[in-house]
Amino acid sequence: MNITGEKIKIYTKEFNGKMYYRARLSKKNQKGEYENAYIDVKLPKDMALQDKSEIEITKGFLSFYKNKEGKDVFYIVIQEIKQKQDEVTVVENVTTQDLDEGMELPF
Repeated sequence: MNITGEKIKIYTKEFNGKMYYRARLSKKNQKGEYENAYIDVKLPKDMALQDKSEIEITKGFLSFYKNKEGKDVFYIVIQEIKQKQDEVTVVENVTTQDLDEGMELPF
C-alpha cells in the first residue's frame, strides 16, 4: 500500500548498537479518549533519523513479515523523506530485501 505524502513523527531507540524506528498512530475511542499504537518503520541502510523527527514521506509503502510465532508484523518502508524545511532525502531502488527482516523492535 502506497503511503506517499503522509506526515509522521519518528521515534528512535538504540538497542545492542543498532537504531530502531517507530511511528505512533492515535485515534479517539467512543469515550473521546485517545488510544495509541505503534508501527515499526524501516529506513534504508544509509539513512538515519533522530528521535522525534517530523518527516513527510515522499515515497514509501506498507509491508509485513511473519514473526517466529507466525503472526503478521506490519511496518512502514520509507524510501524518500522530506524533513521540516529540508531538501528531499532520496535513496534509489529500496526494496524489502535491503531492510533487516524479521527484527522486531525492542520497545
